[in-house]
Amino acid sequence: MIQYLNKKGIGIMIFTYEQISKLNDTELIVYNYIVKNVNKVLNMNIRELALESHVSTATITRFCHKLDCDGFVEFKIELKRFNEVNKMPEIDDEITMLNQFFEYSKGKEFQDNINEAVNYIIDSNFVVCLGIGQSGSMAKYAARFFSNIGYYSQYIDDPFYPPPTDHFEKCLLIAFSNSGETKEVIDQLRLYRGVQSRIISITNESNSTIAKMADLTIPYFIKKVILPSTKNISSQVPVVYIIERICRKLQAIKNIDIDG
Repeated sequence: MIQYLNKKGIGIMIFTYEQISKLNDTELIVYNYIVKNVNKVLNMNIRELALESHVSTATITRFCHKLDCDGFVEFKIELKRFNEVNKMPEIDDEITMLNQFFEYSKGKEFQDNINEAVNYIIDSNFVVCLGIGQSGSMAKYAARFFSNIGYYSQYIDDPFYPPPTDHFEKCLLIAFSNSGETKEVIDQLRLYRGVQSRIISITNESNSTIAKMADLTIPYFIKKVILPSTKNISSQVPVVYIIERICRKLQAIKNIDIDG
């Protein structure tokens, strides 16, 4: 859960296990009603909530005190903040974001980046795909896809993976990072730079550290969705599209070579 500072300067957590464990049976009725009707409660006064949850206003006041709030008004302020931070984007908003990305993908800049990435891969002896966490899943997907079409690849999602050796001739590193500032990825990039590897970054931030360390950056510019505790649940659809677009181009070139 997420922490805020109340007006006393004390960090409070909305509905932690410890707080819930202190509630009596009547106060739990209030708790169950609120978690099922957050938006409705935000527009209620204390008497309306008491009526809807079938308890007294005194019970609601005690409930608020157990959540480290002076009263119902302060509780609603904290609940509103918590609700806004946890609010997921509407489906229509996500569709709009993805449509904007696909429009961008039709442009010359994006096309040129894809073509250059294809040339990098063709010119390499093997490909290493690197990412941590959610981006690690994308690195694994990319490595499998590249290998399936005949371009030997491996993925790294372990920040403590041993550094490359100088036997890695013409190695290409593809780094995946939504923020472009993942420390573990940056550390790995420095190691690969030390053995003269080429680097492609696929990131949401074109001016990030990882983008600046790369020979080629393919940005995808999509709105980030961050949940409490800095959990990133931003859409990975653009990343999957970039991977598959590169692979389709590689496969098309292979088919031309075979036919020729």
